[in-house]
This record gives sequence, structure tokens and C-alpha cells, in this order.
Amino acid sequence: MKEISAKTSNIVKEYKQSAAWYRALTLTERLAGFQDHLSSNRAHSETAIQKLKRWQEQEPFSQNLPFSRRLALDNLSEDTLLTLLSEPAEALQVRIETPPSWLQELFAAFEEEAITDIFVPLAEITDQTSRAFLSALEPLFKRGLARLELGIETLVASYPHLPIDRQTIVPLLFKHGAGVVLPIVSRTFVLELNVARVQGRLQGETPEQRFHDFFQQMQQPENILALLMEYPVLARCVMEAIENWVNCDLLFLARLGADWEQIRNMFAGGNDPGVLVEASSGAGDMHRGGQSVSLLTWSSGFRLVYKPRSLAVDLHFQELLLWLNGCGFQPAFRTLKILKRELHGWCEFVSAQSCNSAEEIARFYQRQGGYLAILYILEAADFHAENLIAAGEYPMLIDLEGLFQPRPEVSADVQGYYGNDAIGHSVLRADFLPRRNWSSEEAAGIDFSGLGGQAGQVVPVPAPAWKAMGSDQMYRGQTQIELKLGKNRPRLHDQDVDTVDYREDVVTGFTNVYRLFLRYRQELQNILLPRFANDETRALLRPSQLYALLVDASLHPNMLRDGLDRARLFDRLWMGVEVQPGLSRAIQAERADMEIGDIPVFTTCPGTRDLFTAYGECIPAFFKEASIELVRTRIQQLDERDLERQIWIIQASFTSMMLGGMPKSKLQLQPSQTRATYERLLAEARAIGDRLQMLAISHEDTVGWLGITHFREREWQLMPTDTDLYSGLSGIILFLAYLGSLTGEKQYTSLARKALQSARNQIRVRKVREQWGCIGAFDGLSGFIYLLSHLGALWHEPELYREAEEICAALPDLIDADEFLDVIAGSAGCIAALLSLYAVAPSASILELALKCGDRLLAHISTMPSGIGWCLQQEKVPLTGLAHGNAGIALSLLRLAAVSKEERFREAAVAALEYERSLFSEELQCWPDLRGEGLDTYTEQNYMVAWCHGAVGIGLTRLAMLRHLQDAALHAEIDAAFKTTLAHGFGRNHSLCHGDMGNLELIQEAARQLPDPYYAEQFKRLVPMLLDSMSGNKWLSGIPLGVEAPGLMVGLAGTGYALLRLAAAERVPSVLVLDPPIQA
Repeated sequence: MKEISAKTSNIVKEYKQSAAWYRALTLTERLAGFQDHLSSNRAHSETAIQKLKRWQEQEPFSQNLPFSRRLALDNLSEDTLLTLLSEPAEALQVRIETPPSWLQELFAAFEEEAITDIFVPLAEITDQTSRAFLSALEPLFKRGLARLELGIETLVASYPHLPIDRQTIVPLLFKHGAGVVLPIVSRTFVLELNVARVQGRLQGETPEQRFHDFFQQMQQPENILALLMEYPVLARCVMEAIENWVNCDLLFLARLGADWEQIRNMFAGGNDPGVLVEASSGAGDMHRGGQSVSLLTWSSGFRLVYKPRSLAVDLHFQELLLWLNGCGFQPAFRTLKILKRELHGWCEFVSAQSCNSAEEIARFYQRQGGYLAILYILEAADFHAENLIAAGEYPMLIDLEGLFQPRPEVSADVQGYYGNDAIGHSVLRADFLPRRNWSSEEAAGIDFSGLGGQAGQVVPVPAPAWKAMGSDQMYRGQTQIELKLGKNRPRLHDQDVDTVDYREDVVTGFTNVYRLFLRYRQELQNILLPRFANDETRALLRPSQLYALLVDASLHPNMLRDGLDRARLFDRLWMGVEVQPGLSRAIQAERADMEIGDIPVFTTCPGTRDLFTAYGECIPAFFKEASIELVRTRIQQLDERDLERQIWIIQASFTSMMLGGMPKSKLQLQPSQTRATYERLLAEARAIGDRLQMLAISHEDTVGWLGITHFREREWQLMPTDTDLYSGLSGIILFLAYLGSLTGEKQYTSLARKALQSARNQIRVRKVREQWGCIGAFDGLSGFIYLLSHLGALWHEPELYREAEEICAALPDLIDADEFLDVIAGSAGCIAALLSLYAVAPSASILELALKCGDRLLAHISTMPSGIGWCLQQEKVPLTGLAHGNAGIALSLLRLAAVSKEERFREAAVAALEYERSLFSEELQCWPDLRGEGLDTYTEQNYMVAWCHGAVGIGLTRLAMLRHLQDAALHAEIDAAFKTTLAHGFGRNHSLCHGDMGNLELIQEAARQLPDPYYAEQFKRLVPMLLDSMSGNKWLSGIPLGVEAPGLMVGLAGTGYALLRLAAAERVPSVLVLDPPIQA
């Protein structure tokens, strides 16, 4: 035993006297005793004033949330906070009577280091860089290891059969402690390493040698203490992390010793598993002072899972599975063995295994469907891929904390939004169905749902990664992560399978369990459900990833010099309070958890409205309703209609797994012997209206739908419908309103009015938040203006025109910012919508806005070798066609010229036609789709025959131009578009955008407007064929997998609207060319 050296003793004594360590105190600690020791009248430093200003200007305080509300949470005034920000460390040291325990432990580690024989098993850390980092902290680890060894000695005395090897247990547990500490220190060590390199303080010929020299220097007490004193928050974090690691591992061993006999009997058949050889702690997030799930392995190969929380809900879930098996569910569920204790438990380890036949895969997905039905009725959430393991043909849910999720109260701003119910009251809430997250312009996002987890997905958000490791040029960069095949996915002979191929098995399993719940509803409610009432479940207030990002950000060196800097960072937690005001009651607990490196955790019980913090503090009546009451309501509302709606959602969710463009041809059109009578057309439209009513999601006096949206012409997303005309509420309302008018049936008009209220609620929220989006007619704000112009005329309610005019007040700034320009999202579409309103409610202000849009288009002309065009975002050249190209823009300019008598718009339209005509292929009798192409790179594969791109849309614009332009070439173009559409435009689907009903509009309008009987003959031939293809309500939307979509341009509303046009074109205007209302 060696005496501590005099030099070391003097060094430690010198550093102990410094006040700098007290900058690690948290805001809460500094407030303690504040009134007794400080005068808030003292002068404030300029630095403090700047820090407060930065605090007040960070989100969300820079937006709509008053900073005073944040101050009130800690009973602070602005002046008090300024005083705390100004307070010197020396003043803090004086008023904090006793040094914090972590600081006492820190100095004890250095004072006792020389007389301690504790060995730090750094050799257990195989990564050399990590080992170097940890070597600088040996004195601190020795202090922790001494306590760990003493604790183990006591436990062995209490539990002689504790299944560990005294020689190996400490090195085994040290790896856990190292894994906790490394993320805390790494960024600061690397920063100081680079500072030392720049200042020339490192010895060595190579970057690697200089790296090791730095950490040899850090092994000297004066150097590591100097670094820790510069970053006192870091010193505190390290000391608290080591203390928590030792506490957690000793608690784990104590529980293992106390439960060992029962563990052997339940999980190992009474056999001796040997000694513990692996304890992979950190298998989940750290909560409650660093506790986390551990995956355990013994020398015999026996494996077990330790969970430091109550497993009552897990146990009762197994009982529910057994009950369903007993009720006749096939294929039967497999259950997990669980040993429950009051505050912890032990679970059977489940290994991922492959299947041996397609039949086993089918049964796997039937069980998945059954799980989905259970999760649906139990109000579950957060059942992602990592919560499930594919054990052969048995899917096994291994984490059930997300059951019985209460619903947060939301602010008045969003209470009227049906979208909250659209997901939250459906099978989507469980996060079990396919859904893409983190989608961006560059990446399609990833699906990590319970059914997702497919290999090869690239996480769109780059992950932090160390570069140039082990050298003095080491830095934290970024890397793209490609996901490996998830353990939740079944494999056939060790090969992944396509989940989409088994979607009907999911539906089958869901349906079977759902109907069992219907059949045995009373037993479920009265016997099974009450068992869960007092079980601890996790309340998911925010995504764990958000917490993890904040904790990671708090470990940046800039956050480690002063505890108040971290307090400001953690005030990002106020984001979201505007939408969920109750979150403010949880912020102090969230902050306290993150200050010690934990991911905040909250719990509740299904039978209570209260919320509990990580350490059991009760936040009373946090939820409006106990989750068990939500489940009772859900069970009571189960019926065949709800089942049908949920099945549609399940089927629609699988479209998110599909990438790429539009679906391939599917319709088989046959010559028809029937007639397309008015009655038959209207009956088919009625059936679509009824289907939309069935799919509608009601919320108070509003309704809405889940829709399927094609983002960036690449991926599909199932989400609540927005206000847009293309796939959102405006398009659905337009169809329902005209359906109600033609049929005289009030149910459709009533549904349209309720949906209109939903759209108004969304518009109101956008207005409050000033988040209007784009201005186009199909994807933007002007689509709602277009809708109101039609509803005002159809319902004879001129107040709707005034409502539209009020919305127009937002347009001037939006027009100035428009970069889309086209019909879909830009100024060209906005012109059409404004002129529709002008046609029924003419005013100078509306015309002025239309002229402003026109001038915006003229200001962004690209002059081409022939004519002009508009080069849209991310495109190389101007496009052709109606939706995004010259045809649609030229038509809007011609209409604007006709109304305004401004010749400049007509001239631009004619020049735009010249460009489009220069690209016409005489051989193919069509115009190219130039998306992503240049004028010299497109091929025959780039020719489409659809409304959006190609012959159909161009033909429709040319027909509409006949009333504005005397140009013989228009007739030739119409004829070419007509014949190309006849030859290549049918046999796809029933949608308007890129399907047969949209293509039929060209045939219909040519037959109506042109005298040649050939056009009418073709029209009369095609209509019965398309009607026959819908026989038995088989409407094929323009999305993958044959799933119905409710919207206008790719879904049911558009098919129905086209049927109404076929029945009564004299009363139903063409939405495809954005015609104004037809006035009697």
C-alpha cells in the first residue's frame, strides 16, 4: 500500500479550493436558498444580458409561446434569472454550504487513488480509441470499482448461490460502466485533443503517436483535473454516471440472487445454467438513474432478459393471448414465460429463427394481424420493429410498455381537427403497420414499424460517427446508416420475404381476432380487462428519439461549462406545449431525468388519470380520461362497419412500402352490350358516395378521411387528408356537393358540409400559424378558393364567396414567393381558381390578384430555341403538359388575357405553345414527359398518355383554348391527342390523374365540342365498357396494390365526379381544366 504523493496531494488541494466546480449546479440547485443569499437588485453583467436574450429568442419562445410562462414554471422573474446568469462561481461557492456529493466523490477518487489496489480492466475494452479515453479516467473508475467489489462481496455473503464467477464478474460489469461513460466524455476529449494539436503541445512523429501522447498527459492528475474544472458539468456527469452504473449493477445482482431459485425452476427446468458470462446492459434506454434492460447469458448457453420495471402488464397480456387461443383463434399464439416481481421481472429470451415453408410465413402474418387487432382495442402505441422478434412462424411481442396509452389533451387550435382521430382512433395508432418516417427530398424515408424493418433502407438523417479515430485529427463527422434486416421479419430458409405478398394474411388474422372480440365482448370487458387496471404502463408523452437528441446535444462541450447553458438547451422541451398544454406540467421531471443522462420516463395505470414521474412523484389528473375507459369505449364500438374501415386502413398502409411511379395497367376492358344510361351512371356515383361515407372519420360536427398521397412522385403515404383539391378534402367535397345536387339526396350534401367544416378548421390553424403552403389549384391554397366558388353557386350561398375573398387576403405575399409556377402548386393554378371565383363574384381585388399571378409567370419565363417555358424547381428544362408544364400555364394565361384584355398574357401563351409544339413527335403522335430529362436525353419511354403528363392533358387544354384562340393547329393537336389516347390510354385504372376516367374526359369533350361524328362514336363505345369494369363496386384507384383512395385525382371522388360529368355534363363543370361553375 503506497502513500499518496505529496505532489498529488498538493494538486488536489489546489483544485479543491476552486469555485469553478460550482458552475455545474443546475438551475433548480441555484434557486435553492436564492432569496436568503442574493439581492436581485445587483447589476447584471453584459454576458448575462446576452445569454438571457439568446434564451428568449430560441424556439418556441421566439414564436407564440410567452417566455413569462416558462419563467413561471420555476417561480422565476426575468430579473431573478438575470441575477442567476450574472452570479459568479465564487458567490455560488459561498452560498452552497456543503460541497455537492459528486464533487466530494471526485476529489476522494484522486486522494485515495495511490493507496488503492483496485485494478481497472481496460483490456476488456477492445477498441483502442475507447480504451485511451477511459485511461484518462482511471482514478474515477477505481473509486467506482472499489464500491462495486465491496457490494459484490456483501451480496455473495447474502446469496451464496449467486450464479457469478468472482474473478470475471467485475470485468464483465466494467464494460457496462465504460459504455455509459464513453458517450459523455468523447466529444470534449476530442475537442481538447485538437486544441492541444493546434497549440503544438503533443509529442510524436505521427498522428497516432500524438493521440496517445495526449491521453498519457491526461493520466496525470493535474491535467485531467484541469480539463474537468474547465468543464465542470462534464465532471459532474461522469461522477454521477459512475455512481449510477455501480448502483444499477449491484441492484441487478441483488435481484438476481433473491430470485435465482425461481428463475432456475421457471426458465431452466431446475438445471444449473452455470455462471454469468455476458450481461449486455443498455439493451434499451436508461431510466430511473441509469437502469436499463439487460440481455444475460450463462456459461451453459442459457439466456434470460432482465427488465427493471413491473411486468404485470406483460403477464396479463400473455393471459389474454391464452384466452384468445381458448376462444378458437387459429393459428394459435405462442406465449412468453415471465417471472414478475414488484419493481422488476425476468423474461424468456426469444431467438430469431427462420421459417421452413411459405405456409409458416402465412401463419406468421396471420398472427401479426391478430396482434394488430389486440393492439387496436388496447389503445397501444410505439410497437415498432425492435419490439418484436420473429421466432420461426411465431411473432413475439417482447416489449409491452406501450399498451393502454392515454390520450393527451390538445389545445383549442387543433381540437376541431379530425386528423387527430384519423390516426389516434384507428389501427395506425399502434405504429405496427407500414409507414415511412423522415422522408425528405433526397430520401424516401424508412419504415421501422412492427411489420417493417426491411433490409437495405437508408436512414435519411445522417448519424454522428467518429472519423480519423486514434489520431490527433480525430473528429465527429456523419455517416449514412443502412439498416440490416430486422429481427421482427420472418425469413424463409434464411431469406427475407416481401411483406406485401402476405397482406391478405394480416387482414385475415385481424378479422378473426376482431370477430372473436365481438363474439365474446362481455367476457372481455368484465373478466379480462379489469386485470390490467392497476398494471404500470408507460405514458409516451414525447418520442424517445427527441429526448435522446436533447441528451446528446447536452454533451456538446459548449453545454458542459455551465449548468445554466444546459437549462437553456432543455427548454426546447417547451416545443409542443402550444399543441399539448399539459406537457408543461411534466417539463421539470423531464429536465431532472436528462440532467443525469436518463431518457425521461413517465408511467400511469390503465385505471387512473394520474401521471407518475420516474421516481414516483404523482402529477394528478394529467389525462382527461383513464386509458381503461378508452379501451372500454373502443370495445363497445366494435362492429362490422368499423371492421371494414380498419381493414381498408390496413390495406392502404401497405402502399407505403411501394416506391416509384404510378401503378401499371390493370383494367380488362371488354366490348359492352349494355347502355350507359343516366340512371346507371348516377347509381354508380351514389355507390361511391356511400363508400366515402363509410370510410369517413367523424369528429364532433366534422368529418374527414385518411388519404393516400404520392410524395415527390416517389413514395406513398397514408395520412389524414389535407385541404387540397388533388387528394384532399376540397376534391372530396366537390364531388359530394355535386352528387347531392344531382341526386337530391341530403345525406351527400350533409357529408360535404361536415367535411367543409373540417377544411375550415385546417385553414384556421394555417392562418394562426401563418403556414399557408403553396398557392396552386390542386396542391395549394387556391384549390379551396376554387371549391368555395363552386359551392357558393351550387348551394346558392353567396357568403361562401366572401369566405373565399377573406382567404385571398393571404395571397399577395404568397404569390411573390411562388417558385412552383405551374397549375398543380403555383401561380398558373391560382389564376384558374381566382378566375373561377371572379366568374361568380367579380371584383377588382380578385382580378388584381390574378394579374399578379400572371406577372409572376411572365417574370420567370425561360426563353427556349423555340418559344418560351417555365423551368420548375429541380427540372433541367421546361416541361410539357397540363399539370406541371406549358399546356396548363398557357391555358391560364389565355383565360387571364380574355378576362383582363391584357395582350401580354396572350402573347406569352402563344409563345408557350410554340415551345410545346416543337417537342411533338410525329412518329409517336405525342409530347414527351421531360421530368428529370434534358432536351437531348429523353427517349420513347418518356411519353405518357394521361391528364398530368402527355396527350390527354394537352388535348384537354387545346379544347379549352378553342374559345380563346383562333389557331388551326389546335384542331390537329386535338385530333392527335384523341387518337393517341384511344390507342394507348385505356386499361389502367379508374382515376382522373393517370387513369381511364381522366382520359375519357378528353374523349367526352371532343365529342361534345367537335362536329365530327367519329368522336361521338368512340365516346359512346367506351363509356359502357368502363361502366362494366366497375361492376360490383370494383373501383380501381390510381395507387398501388389496388387499394381505394378517397381523393379526387387518384381516388374514389374523382371516379364519382367523372360519372357525374358523364351523366350531366351540362350541370357538372370540368375540374380537370378548372372550369368555373356552370350558372343557370
